[in-house]
Amino acid sequence: MPDRAIIATDLTEASSMMVEQMGFLKEFGIAKVLLLQCPDYQDVASDAFPFIASIQAETLEQQKRGLQKAGFEVELRISPGNAKREINRIADQEGYPLVVVGSQGRSLIGGAFLGGVAHEVMLGTKKPLLIVRLGLSEEHTLQVIGISPAGVCSHILFATDFSVGSEGAFAHLLQLVSKGFVKKVTLLHVQDRSRIEPYLIDRLEEFNETDKKRLAELKQRFGGDKEVEIALKLVYGSPPLEIMRALENSDATMVLLGTQGRGFLRELFVGSVSQYVARRATVPVLLVPLC
Repeated sequence: MPDRAIIATDLTEASSMMVEQMGFLKEFGIAKVLLLQCPDYQDVASDAFPFIASIQAETLEQQKRGLQKAGFEVELRISPGNAKREINRIADQEGYPLVVVGSQGRSLIGGAFLGGVAHEVMLGTKKPLLIVRLGLSEEHTLQVIGISPAGVCSHILFATDFSVGSEGAFAHLLQLVSKGFVKKVTLLHVQDRSRIEPYLIDRLEEFNETDKKRLAELKQRFGGDKEVEIALKLVYGSPPLEIMRALENSDATMVLLGTQGRGFLRELFVGSVSQYVARRATVPVLLVPLC
């Protein structure tokens, strides 16, 4: 498991709120953090540089102090340029095993950062990506949502299609469980209606029996740890909708999904399932690419 991570930030109130909530990264084994900002100065008039620079330095220092107070060793870095490319380049070249981004917000120097960039990083990442959701409260104030007091890793919903990409994500799940913070895992497989109807519908019972055995085999790989509850769930329907339904009808504190190449688990996650879940989930989403 990783001992260090990149936290992507900008100059927004949203990013500062997100950084304040990062104490849960200890559940992932994180001890060291690179607080990374990637400003695109093309959006800023030259006479605004001194003003931007002063706010930038002050904001980053405040965020750094907050992370240090939470017990992390922190490095600050400003890497101007396209945020998506810079975040993924640094993570890849320097071997950071985890990247954390927020899912909503706007940057003082222009352009959607937490949201647009989170989506773009997701499409190009070669490293596990943790997406933290920000949204509006009932009072219409911006806040981090979905961080459970019980812990982000307390109940992990893991969606699998039994592919190679999913196997890599499952290995990541086992490592998380070994940290001792996971209390429950729900193993979910969706029988994709679009792949079965109308020509294979008479084989649905056969497919169900096969996949029940596969889920049971995954459960056995957790060993005899009685402190972790393992639930199995096999459903029929549209993968993105069923993943969201399973999330909404449970107390899951994080969703974990595997990725394969540039697409999302071709066998199960056809099209934009990753985008669908990442944009709508009300808890953090951990995406694990096939390495």
